[in-house]
Amino acid sequence: MPTSDPMPNSALTYEELKDKAHQLAKDGPTYEEIAEELDVTKSAVAQAVTTAGPKFHRLQIRIVELLSDVEVERREAFVLHPND
Repeated sequence: MPTSDPMPNSALTYEELKDKAHQLAKDGPTYEEIAEELDVTKSAVAQAVTTAGPKFHRLQIRIVELLSDVEVERREAFVLHPND
């Protein structure tokens, strides 16, 4: 019988990526322990799990990968609309 994937393939917005990092950090090790493991400051971890947007997305990806069993693939898309 196949097992269900706890985190199936899904695309996340910046806000959703921040939320995932925040949830994992809240339920896991301390910000200080995460910071030490990722060689960043505790303050950077705190900002990354509370601030959405491109400024912290690399650190959020590292946090999600550290605290879960998933790999985050970064993709960016740009949508062109006619000037009509």
